[in-house]
This record gives sequence, structure tokens and C-alpha cells, in this order.
Amino acid sequence: MSTFDIQSPRSSYGEPTQYDTASYYAEPSQPPPTNVLMNGYRNALNSQPVENSPYNHPKPTNPQSSILRNAHDPVAMYLLTETAMTDSTHYEILSLEEVEGLKKEHKFLSSRLNAAKGNLALEMKLRDAAMSLSRLYTTKSPRASGEYDLDSSPDSRRSLLGPNGSTPDKTEEELAQSTRKCEELAKEVWNLEQRVQQVNNRLLEHTAGILQMTHKGLKKNLQGNMADTPETLASPNTHGSMHDFDERSLYKPIEYMEEAHGSEARNGRGLGSAGLEAIQDTERRLEYLSGRLRNMILQSNPDSGLAPIPQPSQGQDPDYPTATCEAHLAYIEEGLDMLGSSASGGPSQTRGVDYDHEQLEEINARLYSVVQQSGIPHTQTLPPPPDSSQSDAAEHLAYLSAGISGLEGRIDKLLEQKSILTTQIQQQRELNSKSDAERDAHIAELAEQLTHVRKDLELSESEGQRSREELDQALEQLKIMQQELENRKEEHKMEDVSGAMASEKEARAHAEAEVERLQSIIQDLEREKESHAEAHDARARAENELSRLEAHVEELRSQHSTHTEELTAAHSQAQAEITRLQSVLDQTQGETDAKIAAAEAARLEHLRSQADTHAEELASARAQADSEIAELKEMISQLQSEVTLKAEASEAHERTTQQILQLEETMQLMRNESDAQIKEATEARTQAETEVARLEAVMGQLRAEMEPQLKEAVEARVQAEGEVSRLETLLHQLRADVEVLESQFKQTTEARTRAEENATRLQAELTEMEGEVVRTQTELTMAKAELDGAYGSRAQRAADITANPAIQREFDALNTRNLELAEELAALKAGKPGSSDLQNRVEALQKELRETVDDYEAMTKASIEFEKERERFESVIDALRDRCEQLETQLNEERISWMGSGRDGHYESTSTMVLKNEFKKMMRDTRIENMKILKSEQEERRRLETMIRNLKKEQAIMNGKPGISPSIPTQ
Repeated sequence: MSTFDIQSPRSSYGEPTQYDTASYYAEPSQPPPTNVLMNGYRNALNSQPVENSPYNHPKPTNPQSSILRNAHDPVAMYLLTETAMTDSTHYEILSLEEVEGLKKEHKFLSSRLNAAKGNLALEMKLRDAAMSLSRLYTTKSPRASGEYDLDSSPDSRRSLLGPNGSTPDKTEEELAQSTRKCEELAKEVWNLEQRVQQVNNRLLEHTAGILQMTHKGLKKNLQGNMADTPETLASPNTHGSMHDFDERSLYKPIEYMEEAHGSEARNGRGLGSAGLEAIQDTERRLEYLSGRLRNMILQSNPDSGLAPIPQPSQGQDPDYPTATCEAHLAYIEEGLDMLGSSASGGPSQTRGVDYDHEQLEEINARLYSVVQQSGIPHTQTLPPPPDSSQSDAAEHLAYLSAGISGLEGRIDKLLEQKSILTTQIQQQRELNSKSDAERDAHIAELAEQLTHVRKDLELSESEGQRSREELDQALEQLKIMQQELENRKEEHKMEDVSGAMASEKEARAHAEAEVERLQSIIQDLEREKESHAEAHDARARAENELSRLEAHVEELRSQHSTHTEELTAAHSQAQAEITRLQSVLDQTQGETDAKIAAAEAARLEHLRSQADTHAEELASARAQADSEIAELKEMISQLQSEVTLKAEASEAHERTTQQILQLEETMQLMRNESDAQIKEATEARTQAETEVARLEAVMGQLRAEMEPQLKEAVEARVQAEGEVSRLETLLHQLRADVEVLESQFKQTTEARTRAEENATRLQAELTEMEGEVVRTQTELTMAKAELDGAYGSRAQRAADITANPAIQREFDALNTRNLELAEELAALKAGKPGSSDLQNRVEALQKELRETVDDYEAMTKASIEFEKERERFESVIDALRDRCEQLETQLNEERISWMGSGRDGHYESTSTMVLKNEFKKMMRDTRIENMKILKSEQEERRRLETMIRNLKKEQAIMNGKPGISPSIPTQ
């Protein structure tokens, strides 16, 4: 019989050995020893993970599960409920924000815990590998206890698989580092588990406290109106049922479920396809068996109060796919227990024994078919159900229990397979990520090497060019020396032997020095050639390494070989030519020095040819590669341009087609509108022509009658314009006066500025003179002090002077000089207050400055008054113009009224009234338009005048000269 096993969530690595729960969590800040933690986590990693289940299976490692608890024992369940209510009385109840915060913290800590566990598993594998390597070099490691103190970087552990880890010391060092890393990770995992346990405890206490507060006590029996027994606690329908609260599913780490679900979704398999299909088929068959069992129990005992069939939840945990199966199994066990208790209850409960027996046989047969059709490999086969004629209900129940136990075992094996597959998938992903990272690093390293090789190649080419230039210079110098030797030989042929020998020795010494210098140059060239060869080799290696990525390298190699053959042939020809030249030199030069020089020249020529061939080879290969790259780029650009042109052409064609359609529609609409408008305009024009003809006739009559009045109005207007022109002339004169005053003001300002500068200069001179006086006084004081220090006091000096006539004469001279200086000082002091020419000049300048300021203030006031008067005159002119316009309007109206009261007296026809009104309206509109035009012209004239004045002022200020205001033309 299965019972409920209420357990708190623990670490997935199990419980460490040698420590019970009390001692293990007694001091959270002090973790157990590292060797204990390492052994515990190693055992947990090696053991298969076991899913927590609400059933209490007997296990030797769990002493609390030794006594099986029966969920249908009313007394035991009642006592457990009361004890739980009492124990959870003082539990802390948190707010909703605190609960959410704890859940977020639990999620964060769980993610860190999973990462730390994964790192610990990898580090333990690395440590095992290091231990295996260490056993290859020594039979017994002196540091096998794991107590190491090394300060090297963890990155050095990568040498486990490298060529540097072959020595025993290196292996021991890596083993020590791996052990130390494992210990640190074990401590970190232990601390994270403690924090997760604390968060879980707080959440569990909060949940227990909430349930304790909301618990409503035992329910009443609705049928008997009496207190029900504690059996109601075992019913799945009650509010206090233990099935409603599953702390395993509520407080299971959220990220673990998300990772498991995500890994199954990404890999397309959490379990195997066969295992999932078997579990789903088992769920369906168990649901059918549960329904048949419920029907059987209700038929045998309708008042049994059996709970309904457990339904699968929509949000089923993907990490626990057998929860529905276990629920159905528990329901079947509960129904079997109820059948057993009802079978032993007496005659009133044995009405459907035969039918129940048949139902059990059918259930066993279906269970056998479920097991046989599940398709789970490597499982024990279930024997066929017992014969109905030779077995009773107990045998059928035993067979059913055995089948259910077998299903549970198979489910456990499926879960183990699932965990193994999950671990393998995770390891494979880690290996794939590592291989990808290594491949990316290798590609980046190759690219960097290629960049360095290209830079070195460019440097080598530049150095080769310089070496060729130096070699050319050396050859030129050698030719010059040979020419000098030949000239000297020709010059000294006829001289004596001694002179020839001396010149020969000197030439030989000079040639030997030049040869040594050329040898050093040749050695440098050889070193440069070696560096070129190294650069060439590095480039070849880089090209060979990147041959997988570049398709044109083979073509470049073939072309390079052909160029090399051509260069070799050219080199052989050059060598033959050099040999021929050397033979000619041997014939023409019989002396040893000439032979040495020729040999050196040949050697230099040979080196030069080699350097040239090498440089040409590099240049040709590089030029060919550049040409290939340029061709490829050109082809790509052409293709892109063609594609772009095609796309643009198609788009343009579509746009053009659409625009043509739109234009055709618009043109059609415009044609229709224009036809209608033309028709309307034609009709309106006909009417207007007739009306204009009629109005022209009327206007001719009116014009003949209004000519005298118009002449009078024109004369009045001419007089008004004359008055306006006179006022404008007066205004221009005032403006000219203002400009003259402004120019005078500027001149005065400049004079004031000059006066201020002169005053400042004089003040500076006065200050300098005062300083000179102070310096003279200081020198006099210092001279007196030096005199007193050198010659003593005045009485002593008087006594000395009377005793020595020379000193007396010198003293008299000094007194005379002192008196002169005193007079000069008095003269300076007397001239300081202001009686001198400088003071008079300063006063004159200050007076002139005050007069200038007064003039400037007067001119400013006058300009302000002139501006006000100008505005007043302009307002008067505007008023006069308005008055003239009003008079003209009145005159026109009077003329029209006189025209109306003509020959017919007070009676006028309708046509005359219409014409008069239209004429009034026309004249009014004309006057309004003329007024608008006149006002706009006046405003424009004022704006231009203001702009001209501002420009003149700015120009005068910039040039430092008074501006001349031009005359403004009158309107």
C-alpha cells in the first residue's frame, strides 16, 4: 500500500554523509570540511537523481520513512492535522510583495546554484583526469589529500591536453589547481544551498501560517448532521486535503522547470519518443481502469462517497510527466481499499461480488494488455492474469498490486533514462560551445597572423627597395674606383718602379677599405635577404592555412611557379653575363686588387640579381593577387550595379505606368472641367460684353458731365501735393541738419577720446616721475645708511675731516651734490600739484571734453526733437491726405447726386439709380485700392529711409568718419 510522504525540498545532490540534518544546518556560516563536501557531492553526482513523490517508499537512507503512514487511518490523519495546526501557529506571515521578492530571490539563487553545480561537475571531471595523469608518473602522490596552496592562474589548467603537461611537476601542479577549484566550487554550492533552504523555509512557514489561519475545522456530515470522522481528511474533495497542497510542485525551482522544458523543446526530446508514447498510453489506460473501478464501487455501494476520477491538469509539470499516472494509481489503490473494506462489512455489502469479480478480471486483463503494449524495452514482462475459475478476489487484487508496482518501477526507470539523457544533452552542448569557441579563436588567430605577415611583407619590400638602392650606390662607387685605378695606371706607367709601387700600395689600401665596406654592406644585404626569406615563408604558411577559404590560391601558385621559372631563366642569363664580364675584367686587370674588386663586384651583382628576382617575385605575386581581388570586386560591383539597375528600372517602370495612368485620369478630369468652364466663360463673356456696352454708354454720359468737377478736384489735389512736397522738403532739411549734428557729435567724441588718451598718457608720465622721486629718495637713504656704516657717526666724520683735508674736500663735494639733489627734489615736488604746462594741458583737455559732452547732449536732444517733429509732420501729412480723399469722395457723391437730380427733377428712373449705385461702388473700390497702394508705398518709403539711415550709421561707425545722409526723393 502506498502512503503519502511529505518531505521538504532538499538539494538535488542528496544529503552529505556523516552529517545529519541537525548538525549539518546548526551553523550555516561554518561549512563542513572540504573533504566531506567533496565526497558528498561526488556521491550525489555519481548516483541517479530520484524525483520527489508524494508516496513514501521505504529507503534505507531515510530513517524518517521507516514507519509507513496510512492516509486512510482517521486517527493518525486527525492527529497529524492537529499537530500541524498547532506547530504553524507562530509562523511568520508575509505580505504579497515579500512573497514575490522571495520567489524572485529563489529563482535567482536556483539559477546560480545550477550553474555552480555544472561548473563543479566539470571541475571534478578535470580533477579526475589530472589524477589519472598523475598516476602515470608516480605510484603514490604526496599531495593526495587535496591541501594545496598555489597562486597560478586557472587558465593554466588547459595544459592537461597540451604538450607542456608531460612532466610530473606540471601534472601535480594542475592536480593541485583542479582540487583547489573543486573545493571552492563545493563551498559555493554549499552556501547557495543554505540560502535556498532559508528562502524555502520562509515560504513554507508562510504557506503553513496562511493555511492555519484559513482552516475552518472539521466538516459536518451533511447526511447524519454529526461531526464527521477524520476520514474526510483523506478525501481528495475536501479543502484540507493534502492533495491540494504539493510543496514539491509549488516550491520546485522555477528556472529548473523552465530549463528542463526549454531543453526538451530545443532538442525535440525530453524522454525518448518510445517512453513518452508509453507514458501517454499508460495514462489513458489507467484513466479507463479508474473509471471502471469507480463504476464498480458505485454499483456495489452507492453510498460509499468515492471521490471523482482525478483529471490531468493543463499546466502539467514537464519535469514530472508521471504525476497523472501516480494520481490514477493512488485512486485505484484507494478504490481497492474501499472494495476490501466493503467486502468484509457483512451481507449488506456483498450484493455485487460476482460483478466485482468480473470487473477485477477485466481490469487485470486490461492492465496486462497495457503492460504488453507499452513498448518499453529492457523491462520485466508481467505474467498473464490468474484464471477466473481458479482464483479469488484476493489473487486478482494481488495481481493488480503487482502490476501497479511494475508500472511504478518502469516509470522510475523512464525518469532515470530521462535524467541521463538530459545530462548527456547538456554535456554535448557544452562540448559544442567549447569547440565553437576554439574554432572562432583559431580563425581570429589566423586572421591576425595573416595581418602581421602582410605588414612584415610590406616592411620587407620597403627594406628590399632600400637595399637595392644601397647596392646600386655601392656598384657605382666600385665602378668609379675601377675607373680611377685604370686612370692611375695609365698616368703612372712611365714613372719609376718605386713611385708605381707606392701608388699601387695606396690604391690597394684604399681598395681594401672599400672592399671591407662593401663586405659589410653585403652582409647586411644577406641578413635582409634572410629576413625576406622568413617573411616569405610566413606568408606561404599563412596562404597554406587560408587555402581552405580562398578559391584562387591554386591559380596564384601555378602562376607563381611559371614566374619563378622565368625568373630562374633570367637569373641564369644574368649569371652568364656576369661571368663573361668577370672574365673580361680578369683579362683587363692583371693586378690582385683589380681581381678582388672584380670578384666583389660579381658577388654584389649576384646578390643584387637575387634581391631583384626576389622583389620581382613578391611584387608579381602581390600584383597578381591584387588584380584578382580587383577583378572579383569589379565583378561583384558590376553584378550589384546590374541588380540595382534592374530593380530600379522595374520600379521606375511601375512608377511610370502608375503616373501615366494617374496623368491620364487627371487629364480627362481637366478636360471635362475645362469644357464646362469654357462653356460657362463663354456665356458669362457674352453677358459681360452686353453689360459693358451698356455701361460704356452710360459712362460716356457721366464723363461728359463730370469733367468740370474733375478739373476742380485735380487742381485741389495738385495744391495738396504741393503742400506735401513743401513739407517733405522741410523734413529733408531737418534730416540734413540732424546728420550734420551727428557728424559734429562724432568729431567731438573722437576729440574727447584723444583728450582722454592724452590725459592717460600724462598721468602715466606723472606716475613715472613720482616713482623716480621715490627711487631717488630711497637711494639717498641707502647712501646715508652706507655712509654711516662706513664712516661712523657725524661727529666722528667731522673729527676725521678736520684731521684730514682730503676727506674735508670730498665731504664738501658730497654736500654740494646733496644740496643739488635736494633742490631738484624740491623743484619736482613744487611742480607736481599742477602749475606746470602739463597741468594746464590737462585742464584744457578736460574743459574741451566737458564742452564736447555738452554739445553731444544738445545734439542728442535736438535729434530727438527733430524725430518727434518729423513724426508730427508725417501725421499731419497723412491727416491732410485723408482729408483730401474725404473731400474728393464727398465731391464725387455730390456730383452723382447732382446728376440724379437733373432734367427730370426728383424723379429718376430705375436704370439711372442702378448705374449711379454701381458707379459709386466702383469709385469707392477704386479709392480703397488707391489708398491701400498709397499706404503701402508710404510704409515702404519709411522702411527704406530707416534702413538707409541705419546703414549710414553703421558705415560711419565702422569707418570712424561721419556719414553723409543723401537726399531722399519726394513722392
